[in-house]
Amino acid sequence: MRRTKLASRYAKAFFEFAQEYNQVERISKDFLLINKVFQENKNLQTVINSPIVRVDKKINIIREVFQQHIIDITLKYLLLILRKGRELHLDIICDEYVKLYKKYKNIITLDVYSASELDNNSIDIIKNKVANHTNAEIEIIKHVRPKLIGGVLFKFNDYYYDASIRKQLDRIKKELIDTTYQPNF
Repeated sequence: MRRTKLASRYAKAFFEFAQEYNQVERISKDFLLINKVFQENKNLQTVINSPIVRVDKKINIIREVFQQHIIDITLKYLLLILRKGRELHLDIICDEYVKLYKKYKNIITLDVYSASELDNNSIDIIKNKVANHTNAEIEIIKHVRPKLIGGVLFKFNDYYYDASIRKQLDRIKKELIDTTYQPNF
């Protein structure tokens, strides 16, 4: 909890700074790239998070990795995070900034789960229904979960909709188990 609160404050402060300089969208792209690089390179993440590695070495590594790919404001912010000893929170700071950006742009991330890959028409139908309900731009992340057997399950924000075959079978099973047999003699 404390880690998220701290990261949220850092992200909010930088988001407000980015708004002042009209760089909200560009910095959001930078943070998505930074998160991707750290997720794909666990060794880099280990080195940056290590208390044994000196700050000046971490700064040189970050400069070498990101200087050509992100804008100067974002790079300076990363270096500030390193100097303040908050590198352990970098992943959450990036996530919190992207959440602020999505809220600012009225973008909802819709996670769609299905037993097999859905066709574009089905995705568009779900996307349009949610867009009409929320009046927001929808970003879809597709997940395949064979355990669902069929149907679809999706979630966004605090909403959860389960129209999977697995859910229906579980409901029927529960009804059959809960119903006591009463013979008519």
